[in-house]
Amino acid sequence: MWLDTLVRTLGLDGCDSIPFLIQQAKKLKVSRPSYLATLVVVLSLLLMSLGIMRNFLFRIYTIGFPLYETIQIIENKDFARSKQWLSYWIIFTIVLMIDEYFYWILYYVPYYHFLRLAFLVALFHPELKGAELLYDVVVHKIYIKILNTMYFQD
Repeated sequence: MWLDTLVRTLGLDGCDSIPFLIQQAKKLKVSRPSYLATLVVVLSLLLMSLGIMRNFLFRIYTIGFPLYETIQIIENKDFARSKQWLSYWIIFTIVLMIDEYFYWILYYVPYYHFLRLAFLVALFHPELKGAELLYDVVVHKIYIKILNTMYFQD
């Protein structure tokens, strides 16, 4: 079915195991909870493309879900996933700082809001684990270089 293909393409298969979505899917008589998640994502993207609630939806996706996952790690003591989420928060903060200071330029980049959202979602997507990869490849090396400059100067 085309909806199953869309769910897989958006990477929302994991939503079938979220208790809140399971409960809502039963109430609404929807066969898969991930269909509800797909509807929310598609409607959100449509609203964002129209400029409606753009910042609110951006914050929900880039802060709300990662915050929930971080709390889950702490509450369940699932520290195996902690590097991914700590890396996300570090990179998210860097992106926020860049965005804050250079928004007056970035605003004119076509589709900047979607590109920023896609980048941040790629950072926390469970299959991509972009935050961990970007931390290992870029941030860690910059951090070591800064440490060496600060503490090991001649």
